[in-house]
Amino acid sequence: MKNRRLLSGIAAATCLLSLAACSSSGSGSSPAGGGTPTSAQTSTVAGKTPDQIVAAAATEPTTIPSTLPKLPKAPEKGVKVAFLTCSDPSCALLNPGFTDAAKALGWEPTVITYNSAQPGQALQQAINAGYKYIATSSITLNTVTPQIAQAKAKGVAIFAAYTGDKPEMKANGLYGVAADFGTSVTSGKLMAAWTIKDSASTANTVFVSLPIYPTLLAQGDAAKAEYASACPKCSFDVLGLSAAQVGQGQTPSAIVNYLKTHPNTDYLYLAFGGLDAGVSQAIKSAGLASKVKIVGTQGQQSQLQQVVNGEEAAWSILPEQYTMWVVVDWMARLNTGVLDQKALDATSSNPTFMVDTAAAATKQLGVDNGIWQGPTDFQSQFKALWSV
Repeated sequence: MKNRRLLSGIAAATCLLSLAACSSSGSGSSPAGGGTPTSAQTSTVAGKTPDQIVAAAATEPTTIPSTLPKLPKAPEKGVKVAFLTCSDPSCALLNPGFTDAAKALGWEPTVITYNSAQPGQALQQAINAGYKYIATSSITLNTVTPQIAQAKAKGVAIFAAYTGDKPEMKANGLYGVAADFGTSVTSGKLMAAWTIKDSASTANTVFVSLPIYPTLLAQGDAAKAEYASACPKCSFDVLGLSAAQVGQGQTPSAIVNYLKTHPNTDYLYLAFGGLDAGVSQAIKSAGLASKVKIVGTQGQQSQLQQVVNGEEAAWSILPEQYTMWVVVDWMARLNTGVLDQKALDATSSNPTFMVDTAAAATKQLGVDNGIWQGPTDFQSQFKALWSV
């Protein structure tokens, strides 16, 4: 999705537009006030109110999880590892993180670009080449079943990012999933909390997404649940787009058409930054800019600049290279015999924070062109755990 990303998809993110699948577009009304009415001071996120959720995301994370233990020894040198990356340019943002992390361990990394219509070919290539550990992005297990069976038979460990598959290690050949559904849930609840707070609990929101991607569905479901729990007077609707619509640049017109037929909508929530191209200008041209606030998940340079310009209101920020350092950390733990559920749980969901002011957006644009790589000096923090 990545939804850098598509999801980038998530980075969701990542790689969404490169996938062959598509769906029919449409919208479905999903009022958020179902069930027993609750106070706007009630939240489904560990008992936190929307104000508390937003406040917790106001500061950029500076450390990796403190619960990650140091490795008992440095991993062996010279291990051959591969990363299967999608062909969309958004996925290229992940590649340096994988190679840099692997090289920090003294390993031999290779990046292989896969055809999203046939991901099994690239996985087969990596298995045949003798890579001990293989990382993938936006590839689900059910699309590479024969290759997973071969990997298990040969003792090759598979790690993933931006999927909803559950890692069961030897049982299903998948040893860890970074930027998992937990990331999607956190993003959905954060954006819902922000609009609830900003609207004084009266938000009428449309969530623009690609329903074929489970990570985006999870994000939307989490936002809907937060509205239902914390804002009975709010409404939450979904505008579902197809990959074909997005790829053909039809997103702005679809959004404007929706807004014209749903005049009460005052918050436009984009599931990932890749949906944003041309949207603010289209809304402005339609005379709706003063009425509708644009928010979204996984903001980068373009979205941050529009916050600076006052054209968009708020974006959550998700890391790029950090995600792949997490995957390599898991590989290092498996190599030294200490990969366990505690380590997976500590880093499977990405850290995030919110940018909702021109000053904060300007500051973020001054670092890596607005593309957040991860918590401050996270590379050195991981290296310290690896004793390298």
